[in-house]
Parts: sequence; structure tokens; C-alpha cells
Amino acid sequence: MKRHEAYCALPRKVSNAILIQLHHNWSGFFEGMEAYREDPSAFTGRPKIPGYKDKAKGRFLLIYEKKALGKRAFKRTGKLVPSGLPIEIATQITWEAIAQVRIVPRADGYMVEVVYEQEIQPAAVNPQLRAAVDVGVNVLAAITSDKPGFVPRLVSGKPLKSLNQCYVRSVQPKLAG
Repeated sequence: MKRHEAYCALPRKVSNAILIQLHHNWSGFFEGMEAYREDPSAFTGRPKIPGYKDKAKGRFLLIYEKKALGKRAFKRTGKLVPSGLPIEIATQITWEAIAQVRIVPRADGYMVEVVYEQEIQPAAVNPQLRAAVDVGVNVLAAITSDKPGFVPRLVSGKPLKSLNQCYVRSVQPKLAG
């Protein structure tokens, strides 16, 4: 793979991350097939082999690990610069917190995700207060609380049922009769 055109088109760290993703996809497929052979009833169908992307239009998730980002450019401008790409990503995150940058293909373009580590900060809550949610169908949720001034709410489920009705009709088999 080291001399393949597609492998050489990207920075090596990014190309290696793609190969690692492909390895995970194939490993998952083989593990799924093994589990399927042992108990097919646990599956809705036979696991499918990982598919290939279209040669012209196929796009794959790119993961830029921290080492594939320009540290000097970040210290100078405060923007992330993925190696080999003509883009700069403004962020408020410190260099130490950054884990990776993902470039995710979408139908209308690309989305850039900055993954970072952050300490979990517990929310300030009053343990004396309680809330309750009753989930239903026509009334999707009834919400109430014993907090003074809280107005109970009913969330209608009818719009969701209406959307689901169209879906259910399209996937159910037509019965003759």
C-alpha cells in the first residue's frame, strides 16, 4: 500500500488512520459472521461485507490525529491546520485539549469535527427538587416538576405519528385481498 496512489495522496498519518478504520470494519464483519453462524436468530439478516466506495464519487471519513495538525500554525494563529489541506479551522480549544480533527463527508459538502478532551463538570442541582416524564403515544411526553413556578407541559406525539405512518405504509408488504 505504501506506493499506491490513493495512499500517497494523503499525509501518511491520515492514510494509516484510514487503514486502521478499514481493519476495524473487516474485523467487525468477521466477528459478526462468527456470531451469526452460532445464533442467526439474534440478527435481522446475514451481516454484509464492508462495501467499496465509488471510484469517482466515493468519499471516506478522514481522521487527522493531533500529530497530523500544524502545531506551529496553531500557536501563531490559533487556528487548526490539517496537514496537506488548504483550510484553517478557528477554535477556542487549547492545543493540549485537542485529540483529533475529523472531516466527515456529507451529501452537500463536508463537516469538520474537532474532537477534544474536557473534564466532566457536575451540574449544580438541588437534590430536593424532582421532575417526572410520562412517555406516551398521542401525548408523546407529559412533564411536571415540584419546582415552584414550573409550568407542566404536554408534548404532542401526533406530528411524529403522522410522519411514522408514512414510513410504516412504505415498508409494510401489500396484502392481496
